[in-house]
Amino acid sequence: MIVTPIEKLTDYNEIPYAEEIVKFVEEFKKGDMHTGRYDICGDDAFAAVSRYDTEPQENRKFENHRKYIDIQIVLDGSEKIYWAPVDSLKMVSEDYSNGGDIAFYQGEPKSCVVLGGSECAVLFENDAHMPNVMHNDIQSVLKIVFKIRNK
Repeated sequence: MIVTPIEKLTDYNEIPYAEEIVKFVEEFKKGDMHTGRYDICGDDAFAAVSRYDTEPQENRKFENHRKYIDIQIVLDGSEKIYWAPVDSLKMVSEDYSNGGDIAFYQGEPKSCVVLGGSECAVLFENDAHMPNVMHNDIQSVLKIVFKIRNK
């Protein structure tokens, strides 16, 4: 996992479409900030914008993706994201065998970050993450999850 201000994302050569993502966030902030899917490069790179209420940690599970790298940024509000290496957790369900791109896990977190403002988290194939966890109190957040096809 990489945690960095969104404007520094282009400093990481291993992150495809970093320039396009930074520009998207800049333009998105200027607009009406509607939820939904926004294509950046078709199914190779897109943004999923959602608004939801964060939840207590005990209501959440770790998740992991193989087809896509996640880049997550919370533009309004804040949330915790717990992290652990995927091989340190126990898989409880998966959608990979059905062509999907998610599996869920149980186990102990190794670290935690708070997202809100300009910080983003980049989550790779081996990064299990537990997003949408309340920070201090349950709150409504506006979040963008960029999905970048894992090459």
